[in-house]
Amino acid sequence: MRTLPPCAATCAAAQLQHPSQPPARPETAEFDWDAHDIVIIGDSGGKDSGATVHEGCTQADAVGQLHKIRVLHCDLGRTTRGHLVEWPGALEVARAHAQLYGVPFAVRRSTRWNSLWDQIRTRGRWPGFFARYCTSEKTAVGRDYVDEVGAELRLGRPPRAGYAMGMRAEESAARAKKPPIEQHRMTGKGTLRTVTTWLPIHQLSTEQVWKIHRDNAIPHHQAYDQGMRRLSCRACPLAHTDDLIRSAQLNPELFAEYADAETAMGQDSAAQFVGVTR
Repeated sequence: MRTLPPCAATCAAAQLQHPSQPPARPETAEFDWDAHDIVIIGDSGGKDSGATVHEGCTQADAVGQLHKIRVLHCDLGRTTRGHLVEWPGALEVARAHAQLYGVPFAVRRSTRWNSLWDQIRTRGRWPGFFARYCTSEKTAVGRDYVDEVGAELRLGRPPRAGYAMGMRAEESAARAKKPPIEQHRMTGKGTLRTVTTWLPIHQLSTEQVWKIHRDNAIPHHQAYDQGMRRLSCRACPLAHTDDLIRSAQLNPELFAEYADAETAMGQDSAAQFVGVTR
């Protein structure tokens, strides 16, 4: 059994932003490791992903099943002008999370689209609260990776996979209602897989997530040090206005391209950040 890293250096930026003594952590949901052949952890390179990798690997190591873990980063590609849709360096942070725990790391991109940007321009509209095709595309990438790893294992039957994500109840009322463990929509009639959604940090607060980072020397993205609270797409229409404004300040060229695309498409769901870029 691999020994996980001990508590180490403090994450200075996180310590400045969060209390040094967060409330005690509630128990995480119990996951049935014996019932699953593989456990894939989605890692965007954000703070919640880092904490999810830690919780998943720690629990797996405790029961001698760390070998079942795979960390997956979904690459969202580039815009027409060559800008990364996600934060530069997010992929490297996600890779560092996997390396910290000695588990395999994979990067995959949609087989249907060159990038999320291509999908936006082809559809002629932005992702929205009722049209989250951006997250649906990540789900499709994850589904294909489950099948890929399942085929590699040569089980002689459809794989039984756990799919761990960093959603937390504190983030929204909708996420608060999500059960920590449930059957994933990747499972369904006619599929060759059984997938269980697992939310290892569902009940953790932001302060508790940062404490996990500090206690275990988990790498974090520099965007947090620059004032960002979440690490999603750099110009996510679903992000909080304050985060969009700060991201626009840090990424003016990308936001200018988004603003030009908004004008070309005649679609104003991204209007909340147009004024910041011009």
